[in-house]
Amino acid sequence: MSATNTLFGGTKMMGVCYSPYHQAVSVEKSSYTKEDIDADLAITAKHFTFIRTYTVQFNQKYMAELCDKHSLGLAQGAWIFQGDETSTNAEIDTALATASAYPNTVRAIVIGNEVDLPKNNYNFAEVKRALNYALTAKHKYTNLTNVPVTVCMTGTGPANPTWSPLLPLVQGFAFLTLYPWYAPNTPSPGDISANMEWSYNNGLAQAEAAGLQIVIAEIGWPSDGASVKGTTWANEVTNFKATCAWINGDNIYKKSFITMWFEMFDEPWKTAEGAWGPHWGIYGSGKKPVLKSAKGVTFKPCD
Repeated sequence: MSATNTLFGGTKMMGVCYSPYHQAVSVEKSSYTKEDIDADLAITAKHFTFIRTYTVQFNQKYMAELCDKHSLGLAQGAWIFQGDETSTNAEIDTALATASAYPNTVRAIVIGNEVDLPKNNYNFAEVKRALNYALTAKHKYTNLTNVPVTVCMTGTGPANPTWSPLLPLVQGFAFLTLYPWYAPNTPSPGDISANMEWSYNNGLAQAEAAGLQIVIAEIGWPSDGASVKGTTWANEVTNFKATCAWINGDNIYKKSFITMWFEMFDEPWKTAEGAWGPHWGIYGSGKKPVLKSAKGVTFKPCD
């Protein structure tokens, strides 16, 4: 089953989340270079045609330029700095300016990440101000008329009365994160249908009812760190295949969903969420990351 990708073009529905901070815990984020990102995107472009990022801090200000070089569509993230509206607005200004320089590459501006997740401690008013600032500032760029501005929530955000008032403000697309692996009864890596249907009924459907198209902003399965939940590379590959099938329309809704796999590279610093935190990548970490491997296990991108 094929569908038209209304955000990034073509028929590919699976992209990938990308952050360049994967070399080692000891490497400062500010020390990553433009050349580091260029090398990462050369690898990424072998498997995917579009990506999502989270910020334009440091050398990620070059992301649009480098995605253009590697023919990667970009959902460009802009971070919300809690309690620092000046920095948030500056971040948004940079995201909009780089999008204007590459309007055929940057396909969306995504404000914040999982803003409704309690542990992230964002408040509604702060997120709304950031979103409204981006919507207003966008008018300075006549070539960004068709580049939507949105915000990233968790999959249940649209059903949450605290956060659902954001839905009328975002443009066209609801970016929502879904994680079957985190479900209380973790599904088989090869069968995510029940959990995805729960997520559809408790968030995705509400976003669609608000007239928005769904983008699954993150979904994935770690390859290590929690053996009781089946964190192996074989299971990550199995889950990737099952996710590809589901988001391409092999579901009870017969719908396809633009989706971002989390994530392209392992990030060693990501230990706060648990021992599995550093292990969500398709590729490992380091200066020259390589595709993960196991005997008899082959990774294949979505058709």
